[in-house]
Amino acid sequence: ITFKDIITVTQAIMQNWTSGMDIDESGDPVLDRDYFGGLRELKMVQDREKEHRNIFIKHLAKSADKRLVSDMETHFKPFNRNVISIGSTLYHNKEIRDIFLNVWEKIVEPLKQLRFSLPEVRQIVDSYEEILTDN
Repeated sequence: ITFKDIITVTQAIMQNWTSGMDIDESGDPVLDRDYFGGLRELKMVQDREKEHRNIFIKHLAKSADKRLVSDMETHFKPFNRNVISIGSTLYHNKEIRDIFLNVWEKIVEPLKQLRFSLPEVRQIVDSYEEILTDN
């Protein structure tokens, strides 16, 4: 991860997780607590993990090679749980402060250990995002 990557993510957080107008006493932007409260509902996705996995694998298979699909069939459960764990706990201030660390430890490192290339990681994340927003 480069400094430019961190800036890109930070800018996306500022644009999408704040109203852009509200600031606290110290001049920091106020995060949208209603949005973060809504993220708690991500835990419901975990209750439908098997169905979610099947939809993800079907979607991924449209654009990925057989090895990537097979690897993600095997490793979907920990990947899914880590993503949901990060998202569903962001209503805690500590989790927001630790978002980069948590993403690195729970998502980046496991995918790195599986030796996925950057294009493969993009396919995984794009498929995952698409099925979450569609379903």
